[in-house]
Amino acid sequence: MRQLKWVFISLLVLFVVSSVLWMGCTPQVMGKTGFDVELSVTGMTRVTSVFGVMRSLTKADALVIDDAVYKVTRLEAPLNGWHLDPDEPQRFTVEVWALRGSDPALGANEGISERVKAALIKTVEDLGFHASVESIEPRKVDHKLVIN
Repeated sequence: MRQLKWVFISLLVLFVVSSVLWMGCTPQVMGKTGFDVELSVTGMTRVTSVFGVMRSLTKADALVIDDAVYKVTRLEAPLNGWHLDPDEPQRFTVEVWALRGSDPALGANEGISERVKAALIKTVEDLGFHASVESIEPRKVDHKLVIN
């Protein structure tokens, strides 16, 4: 009977914690166009630099390009392949999507992808690191739901 009581209390705690986390995460419907970007960053000598780059990219102001507004919606850092050689690039995978209702009139094209590249590079270089875009692929979906 005593074990059953602890199981019940544990399940209750898990339910409360998951409810709090779920309520803190608000779903957001994004636009129909976006980009998958592989970003290469050099000059990092501390592990905390990775988190600084991640924080700056996710907290960056929306990228306003022509009539479209883009936002970083997902970011993967190279935590499993981390090293402290500042000359060796760290690779970040970034997903950038248009906000709902602000997709570009002509879709994701070459001109917009060049400006998305420049905005991401500027955000990283403002932190004092060197960045380059290894690849950028336009994407289009019917709808995109992001949990913040």
